[in-house]
Amino acid sequence: MSQTERRCPNCGALVAQDAAWCGQCLQPLPEVRADTGGALAAAPASPPASPPSGTRRAGFAERVPGRLPTWACPVCEHENVIELDRCERCSTPFARLFAEPEPPVRVEPGRAFVWSLILPGLGHWMVGRKPDGVARMVLFAWVFGTLLLLLVSRSGAGLGSTLPIFVVYLVAWLALAGSSAVDARRLAEGREPIVSSRVLLWAAVGLVVVSVLLATFLALPVARGR
Repeated sequence: MSQTERRCPNCGALVAQDAAWCGQCLQPLPEVRADTGGALAAAPASPPASPPSGTRRAGFAERVPGRLPTWACPVCEHENVIELDRCERCSTPFARLFAEPEPPVRVEPGRAFVWSLILPGLGHWMVGRKPDGVARMVLFAWVFGTLLLLLVSRSGAGLGSTLPIFVVYLVAWLALAGSSAVDARRLAEGREPIVSSRVLLWAAVGLVVVSVLLATFLALPVARGR
């Protein structure tokens, strides 16, 4: 081993000369004393300083005796063993833990509100929440497309039996536009949104279920009449 090379006495991983803890196994490292020619001194009685703020933000789990240390995925929050260089659930790389967060995009709250009324999700996109914005745009396109399809298919004959489905999608459209506008304004003001991505996902699932149930209920009289 080179004289300038320093390894962790616990796992053997290479560490920096001035490191106070091992980035591989998270164990405290013994101090290196200059007056001993680089020899390792005894391990300090108390744990060294806490890991850098970026590492603490990444979510390393506390080391428990008899259990391998883990790291929490910054995307899906899944706990992965320290040996994995990618999240086993969503494949997010381990290096993502140490990435500096992007500076927030400054947008006037009123502007974000208006753009989200025009196109739900556009305000989220403008404030830097692009995945949320795309999700709302896709959901809006689906809801609006269904409304347009119902109107075109029943043109001249009235909505008739499709009126309940039309009303459900109309309410979904108004709720999506209103909540997206309010949340875009809140995000531009630096506050948390009222409707999270998870709630939006479950709302979309609920809309599908209600649509299927209504379509089945409306189709039953026709099928029995045959």
